[in-house]
Amino acid sequence: MSQDLAVSLREDAVGASTLRAPLRTAPADRRGRPEARPDLRVVARQQASARRAPFVVLVSILLTAGLLTLLMLNTVLAESSFQMHDLTARSVVLADQQEALERVLAVEASPARLAGRAEALGMVPGGSPAFLRLSDGRVLGVPSPAKARPVPAPSPAPGSTAAAAAPKPATARPTTKPAPKPRASAATVAR
Repeated sequence: MSQDLAVSLREDAVGASTLRAPLRTAPADRRGRPEARPDLRVVARQQASARRAPFVVLVSILLTAGLLTLLMLNTVLAESSFQMHDLTARSVVLADQQEALERVLAVEASPARLAGRAEALGMVPGGSPAFLRLSDGRVLGVPSPAKARPVPAPSPAPGSTAAAAAPKPATARPTTKPAPKPRASAATVAR
């Protein structure tokens, strides 16, 4: 029995030492022949760090790539935030300018302001209007001419006569011609 438990140390041809158990006989099989068992060897333990190195490198690369991606994403979001702030500020300034221009336009478009500017250009208010009815060409109302206000005479230049420098006032003449009758178009003839 001591022979069965004994383990001998033997050197391989390569020079590595391995543990080898002696050959034991197995119980006989059904025919009475003993079965031979194969030689069993104790294999030296492999280095665990050799298998872990690629995994550690892969995890390090993934973590670095993830951190760089987060850094780029954060930078892009910060840049977009600054652009949005600038555009919001510009929008407020443009809204204020638009409001100021709308106020100026409202003042300039008022009837009193338009009448003053027309008078400064030499225009006069019109008289009573007349209307044309297109169905039969009849004139409705009695038109009256606009009455010009007297224009002050410009001051004469030295050495010229006042009569030659004064312009003659213009008067508007109403037309007394009847309005022409409208022509029949192809659409009205077909009706």
